[in-house]
Amino acid sequence: MMKTLSHFVCFKGWYRDEGETGGLFLQKATHDFDYLNFILQAKPTQICAMTSKQVFKGNKPAGLKCADCDENDTCEEGQAWQWESCCYAEDTGNEDSGSALIRYESGMHVSYSQNFFVRRKAGLRGARLIGYKGTLEFDFSGKIRVFLHHKPRVDTYELEAENGHSGGDAALARNFIQVIRGEGRSISSLNDGMLSAYMCLKARESAQTGSFQQLNW
Repeated sequence: MMKTLSHFVCFKGWYRDEGETGGLFLQKATHDFDYLNFILQAKPTQICAMTSKQVFKGNKPAGLKCADCDENDTCEEGQAWQWESCCYAEDTGNEDSGSALIRYESGMHVSYSQNFFVRRKAGLRGARLIGYKGTLEFDFSGKIRVFLHHKPRVDTYELEAENGHSGGDAALARNFIQVIRGEGRSISSLNDGMLSAYMCLKARESAQTGSFQQLNW
């Protein structure tokens, strides 16, 4: 599974403060872990992770704004966002990429990566699920492709999602109304959200300590 996100949110505004956000596993990967658990309907048992900061680092003074930088005219990051913070300053927090391996109770594992400096058409958010009979991949544009392993065929489906997180906001709101009216069951419980956050905290601990972490949930 892969996700790429704009650097602007993570490095040029308040989001860059790791003390406030808790890092980008907790802020970003939590949503992906949540829907992966939902799709797999399986219990995660172990996680290991690694992060790196190879791009948005530097020795510019803390608190520097792009508009006040003497390299503003030549910096790729400074010209478009004049009044935002310098992402090469000493106080720029957050890793700019991270990866995790998650083991599930069946022995199956998931490989996950997130990147925060890729942009434009190189950006991607989605997943590839590989089985014996075929491979299914999707992205958040609403396109699903199914590759059959034993037949020369690829099936493509295009979904027209509602607004708001590819339709997720509307679906959750409708389900919540159904639950409080006594007309349905929750499709995504508080426990599910807590589990994905717990996985992110363990991923962060794994990256900091270089160790596998058990998921005792």
